[in-house]
Amino acid sequence: MKLFKLYQGLYSGWRRIILAILLTSVAVGAGYAFLPANRDLGIATGDLPFYSLPFGKNPFAPGELKTPDGKLVNWRGVPSARDCGACHRQEFMEWNTSLHAISDLDLIYDAAVTRNAGSSHAAGEIGDQKGRWCESCHNPLGTLTGAVNPIMAVQETEAIEEGVNCIVCHTATHPEPLAGNGAFTSNINGYFRHLDPGLIMAAPSRHAGDMQARKKSPHMGSSDLCGACHTEIRPTDVSGQHRLDFQATFEEWRVSEFPKKGVECQDCHMAKDPAAFIAALKKGEKPPRGVSHRFIGGNYLLTNPKLPDNLVTELRGGSPTGINRIFKRNEYMDELGTTNHQVTDLLKSAANLKVEVAPGESGKLRIGVLVSNTGAGHALPTGPLDQRHMWLEVTVTDATGKTLLHSGAFDGKTGRTAADAVMWVKHMEDDKGKLDLRHTLFDVERLVYPRKPIPAGATQKVDYTAPLPARAAGPLRIQAKLWYRIAFQEILENVKEEGLGDLSGVIVPPLLISESEILSPMPERTTIATQGKKP
Repeated sequence: MKLFKLYQGLYSGWRRIILAILLTSVAVGAGYAFLPANRDLGIATGDLPFYSLPFGKNPFAPGELKTPDGKLVNWRGVPSARDCGACHRQEFMEWNTSLHAISDLDLIYDAAVTRNAGSSHAAGEIGDQKGRWCESCHNPLGTLTGAVNPIMAVQETEAIEEGVNCIVCHTATHPEPLAGNGAFTSNINGYFRHLDPGLIMAAPSRHAGDMQARKKSPHMGSSDLCGACHTEIRPTDVSGQHRLDFQATFEEWRVSEFPKKGVECQDCHMAKDPAAFIAALKKGEKPPRGVSHRFIGGNYLLTNPKLPDNLVTELRGGSPTGINRIFKRNEYMDELGTTNHQVTDLLKSAANLKVEVAPGESGKLRIGVLVSNTGAGHALPTGPLDQRHMWLEVTVTDATGKTLLHSGAFDGKTGRTAADAVMWVKHMEDDKGKLDLRHTLFDVERLVYPRKPIPAGATQKVDYTAPLPARAAGPLRIQAKLWYRIAFQEILENVKEEGLGDLSGVIVPPLLISESEILSPMPERTTIATQGKKP
């Protein structure tokens, strides 16, 4: 029996060697260019049962996605990120902990897009089709294959559920970063799929070219590619008489000093250590570009493995792809922890605070808090600013510990911030002027900024006045804290309302990203003499 197994192993080994030699000959001799069977041609919309086209012949409208021939992508041949992970394991693990990996599975997003497509006033009878505007960025493979449709016309595969996976970016061409949601051309139909690893190993340069290595495809290292989705413009096909610009992260970067310095989005957000890279930039240095596929951004909540009761798995839409096949859960949670650590470090590198005290009238203390955007290559905050916001908490206490001023307090039991908080946010209102905090973008009529975001490299000053009672004792302790929060509490209501779960006991926590504290002597009290009276 042992001899038989030895013979079987040797025979199997020789078969592998012979196959590798044959595949190598094929690859080297022809660059595997004559294998049309590995190409999956696009599908015409007329060949896809029940596919709805309320906006004309463009199958991806009202999003901005394109394919070279205008056809849908053949859903049967779209590879999963797990296929790439067989050889690129570290990149796969990094990506798996990113927000790209769950861009469509994210429970909070899923509930919000369901609300927009099904419950908003503007949805009408074609809410699902209008949803292609959202899904062009959050679910590009679903949009490209025709899965975003009122009637299921394609099979929901593992790849389609993966959001922005490897194949999405590595076959993206011709980005148009100022056009709107998903403004790039997908060449998925034009590349070879399901190649044997022997072929790839035999002709790695060909595979690198197919997968658009940055040296061969410069747009892969350009901010233009990121801008194709990090620009959000609602077209009139979705709602309204005029377009509304909801996100402008790419434009914020474009008008900053960063392009002149040659700093692209990928330099910071795909660095091996983003916070360290930014620290070097602040010193006037620019270290060599490293590559990580964690895509570090601002979402400290959906990357936090320490959330109670396995909440992070629920919020991320379930277990990650490849679990128990490529990796074990403990390895994944360790990787997720690294991603979360880098996210929080990145956010804490973005801003600086400085507290100043100025002379004021008798019985009052004048305070100035300078908030500087020192680490972001775009405005601060950025992204979907109806949800992502930051605010100041300012506290003044005297030497006895008595609080003289407390502005911007956060209630950790209710998830509400005090109404007196100075906040950087974009308010979205409907046609009746009602404020929406549930991300119902289809019904937004106007955008209102209580305080506009701070451009890259700029500083904004916020003034406060604190009362000084006669019995207050110096010195005065003045504390300023800058808080960042990924979402308002109200958006969690969508999850229960749309039947996707119940997050009523969950509080969206804020993150402290900068603080400053000074001790100030008690200002001299002045007496204003009344005219006509003796002193």
